Amino acid sequence: MQVTNEELRALKPLVVAVVGPTNEGKTSILRTLTSDPNFGLVNAYNGTTVRAEIQKIFYKGVAEILQLVDTPGFQTSGEIYELLMEDEAVAAKHGAFDLDDLLRVVPQQDEDFRHDLRAWREVARCDAVIFVVNVVENPKQYLLKHTLTLLKNINKPVVVAYNNVHVASPTPLDASGATAVDYRVEWDETLRKNSFFLVQEYDAHARSFGDEIELFEKLAALAREPLTQRVLRLEIKERRARELRRLERSREILAELLVDVAAYREIKTDVGQNEWQIQLTRLEETLKQNAVQREHNAQLELLGTWGFHVGALDREMLVVEDDANQRDLLFGGGAKRHVSVGGGVGATVGAVVGGAIDACVGGLSFGTGAILGGFLGGLLGGGGALAYNSKYDPKSKVLTARVQKSVCDALLARGVELVKKLQTRGKALEDSVQLAIGADLPAIEIPGLDGALEECAKYDDYSKLNKAVSTNFGAKEWRKLPGVARFSKERKTREQTIKAIAESLKLAIPDVE
Repeated sequence: MQVTNEELRALKPLVVAVVGPTNEGKTSILRTLTSDPNFGLVNAYNGTTVRAEIQKIFYKGVAEILQLVDTPGFQTSGEIYELLMEDEAVAAKHGAFDLDDLLRVVPQQDEDFRHDLRAWREVARCDAVIFVVNVVENPKQYLLKHTLTLLKNINKPVVVAYNNVHVASPTPLDASGATAVDYRVEWDETLRKNSFFLVQEYDAHARSFGDEIELFEKLAALAREPLTQRVLRLEIKERRARELRRLERSREILAELLVDVAAYREIKTDVGQNEWQIQLTRLEETLKQNAVQREHNAQLELLGTWGFHVGALDREMLVVEDDANQRDLLFGGGAKRHVSVGGGVGATVGAVVGGAIDACVGGLSFGTGAILGGFLGGLLGGGGALAYNSKYDPKSKVLTARVQKSVCDALLARGVELVKKLQTRGKALEDSVQLAIGADLPAIEIPGLDGALEECAKYDDYSKLNKAVSTNFGAKEWRKLPGVARFSKERKTREQTIKAIAESLKLAIPDVE
């Protein structure tokens, strides 16, 4: 089923016009479908898209296989229908009309019709149409009803995409308490009556990989050129492979995080009995800061893995605010602080924990006001009894601090939650999106994981957080030196352990079907 370079050069892309009433999510769907948060202009105002914009999809980055044309929103479908019914040529055909008739009757110089005219001209040059439907809008509305009538007569294949499924009842739409009504049943009935049978849910805000693949399969079925159809089906395989790679890498990132934290220790030598408690507080604070930073780095890797890239905040205003209503239970004590974005296009995701970390991630797809809560919380903060495994040996005057199992449990739960959110996060711009990963998530049971992490804690060289390991070892301690493990049959290497843990994490982060 593979294609040759000669075939790729001869490939004709499938041209698809994405149409629908204004402000129904056409541009947002294209952003999510193409993983391009910078495409087009999105806001809450009607008529934001005023000209056609083309988003191209390339097979393996080389051959153009798909042109997705974002069009201005329909605003005058009812008026166009009336003009058609008043037209003499249409009347002579007993009310029957086609796309040529539609383009002929629309006033060419009338400003009120300019958006619709541009959209219908793009429809005329395309191979197929995606009609975007907002499922919280009643299909019996004047504009929608006549838009369906016009689309039914254009003699082009139409795929109907259901958008905004995630806001269906009883989810509140705004602070006033208004709720969205789910009109999918009404839409299903209306579409059947109008002979539209290719229907696919595809939410711009709540991405579903399965829906994405099904939409591509429908588009591939509409391609007239056999070669184009073949390559589109190869693109589907490429997308599936990419999703699997992202999931595999996400599991590896979490496994590396767990191993690093489980095997991490802070040691202070030559500590007198009259100062060990003060030194312990300082040592635990260092451990806390490094553990927080390590999880933060893992979060940044996860963001990059799913297409939310670190970027300069050149067009955004960074706002750090206290939120007393949301407490991060893992560090305890004060309220967690959020990094958010205000007043610009794009978004920022950041982590701030008691001033320890003040980092941000630019990613337009999280939307204005997006926040990602502090990564670790109070277990490592006040008191520390539930999180630290610290001890002082008065004979050797050595003070040691590690984290307990509860911290790794929280890291796993929060990491899995973030992966799920990133996998299903669309690239649409939203006015306010809260992506807070708290500490009070349900525990995740992975058979054998606790034992594997306990084994990791025995060996300092398993954690990249540990400082250079001392060479003052006894006869039984030499095996703990970095690199020695790979020659020892007594334990796995760090890399082998990470690989095994990542494989076990499939129970929490499964592969796509």
